[in-house]
Amino acid sequence: MSFRIGFKEKMSWLRQRCALVISDSAFNLTLFSQEQAWGESSSLGDDIQSLWTVTACVSKVPGPVHGLCLEQCTEEQFLDEVLFQLKQSHTLDELVKKANGGKSWQDFSIVKITVWHEWTFSPEGITSAQPKWVNSTNTQQYMPQQKTTISNLVLAGAHTQTTADVWSIEAAVESGKLAVKVFEPQLKVIPQSNFLVLNVPGKIDDVLYYCKLPNVLDVGLIVMVMLSISLIAFGLAG
Repeated sequence: MSFRIGFKEKMSWLRQRCALVISDSAFNLTLFSQEQAWGESSSLGDDIQSLWTVTACVSKVPGPVHGLCLEQCTEEQFLDEVLFQLKQSHTLDELVKKANGGKSWQDFSIVKITVWHEWTFSPEGITSAQPKWVNSTNTQQYMPQQKTTISNLVLAGAHTQTTADVWSIEAAVESGKLAVKVFEPQLKVIPQSNFLVLNVPGKIDDVLYYCKLPNVLDVGLIVMVMLSISLIAFGLAG
């Protein structure tokens, strides 16, 4: 679920091309300041000098404000949740303060906040006029390659075949290099190796997902805690 926050004043960033993942937010928010990718003369919107694009990546975890997961929220409740979660991020606040002479992002005037137009909220859940599809485990064989049958047309993006077997920034970057390689064969593209130590947990994760169980890391942690408790209990009994 994507939304945008437009600010009336120019906001600086500590590092160039800096994207953030608010990993401790209930909706797993990711954030990018759009003016980093555009020229100074590019318009970000009426009266908007800084523009954040934010994506809520987790839809089934209850939010701290209304106690509802993203899929159950109204648009107003969703905006309440994401704004609260952004305000709770001390790392985001510190990053902005360091780049703006101690001024918090909350001190910048907000022109408007809008949810990406294609999303529709309803009592039955959230729908989109353009349902998304993404690659997941073992779908590479169904995805297009960068080179097409049209000599001057190539494809790039995480939806094309790459050695990164997941829809990700890494896959998108690799696909871009592979697309350039079609026209510049001398370009070297380093493949991303899938080591056995990662493949095995990945297969286990697939089974856990199919059984609607937590991921392999969570299950491993639960097993370790249970074993530790058992060892302590047996030690006390002995």
